[in-house]
Order: sequence, then structure tokens, then C-alpha cells
Amino acid sequence: MAWQRMWWACRYHLTGLPDGVEWWPGAPNDEHAAAWLREQSTQGALVLSEQRRLVDELLSLTGGVPMWQPRISDVAWQSLSGLLPARSHTGGRPRSERQILEAIVHIACTTQAWTRLPPDLGPFLACRRRFLLWRDDGTLKRICRAALPVQDTVWQQRLASYIDLSA
Repeated sequence: MAWQRMWWACRYHLTGLPDGVEWWPGAPNDEHAAAWLREQSTQGALVLSEQRRLVDELLSLTGGVPMWQPRISDVAWQSLSGLLPARSHTGGRPRSERQILEAIVHIACTTQAWTRLPPDLGPFLACRRRFLLWRDDGTLKRICRAALPVQDTVWQQRLASYIDLSA
């Protein structure tokens, strides 16, 4: 049932809701729907043949697989990089701070589980650990209060809502 609900949400984010129909409380937003479609399109043999046909139908509406796009503008990053705590490397591969912040913003905007983080954004465990650290030390609240360009305010507001829910 959850698969059908997500397919329906994705379809109507692409085509618009029929007259007289409203989104249900807690319905996935357009970014969550796009992330779901991106994930379904890469599943291949894991998806049932009828589901594959339905996913292909959605892909034809979008003109192809929706690609992950960075949300943080270069101008915003210049302001935000100074708000991040000093890096402390404790082993493993050092991660790009911008990539980690993009991962956190992606999860906040799509409301997907951390395990569904696109591979382009790095390993979900490293990103989740940094999210918890930055949430607990107040870094994310500072990011949400920072004055940013207008195009960055949408993800900034979604991040503020997400950290309030996860606290």
C-alpha cells in the first residue's frame, strides 16, 4: 500500500491534483516524490514488472530520471562555511563539509530515511553522525538563523522544521 501511495503522490506532483482532490495530512512533498522516483528508477530487478511499468510511465512524464541537484548556492555557502565548527578528523576518510550539509538539507527537504541518501552525498552514517553533532551543538540552528539569499530560504525553512521535529 505504501508503494501505491508514493506512486500516486509522485504522479500527481507531476501532473497536478484532479479537481476537488486535496493532499492528505502528511503527504510527501514534491522533493520527496522526486527522490522516491529517482530511487525506484535505479532499483531495476528489485521492482515487480507491473511496478516497473508504472515507474516508466512516471519517467515518461518527467522526461527521464530526476537528478539530484545541490540546493545550497555558492553565495550561501560562503556565509555558512564560517558557522561550522572546526573540523576534527578522528579516522576514516575526511568528508567535504558542504557535501555533508547538502546531505542534511536533502533529508530535511525530502523527509526520506537516512538510509535512502543518494550515493552522490556520501555514506549515510557519516552524514547522520554529523547531523546529530551539529544539531546538538547548535550549528544547525545558527545555519537556520543566518541571513541567506532568497533562493536558499526554502531549504533553510525546511531544515528549521526538520531539526525541531528531530530534537
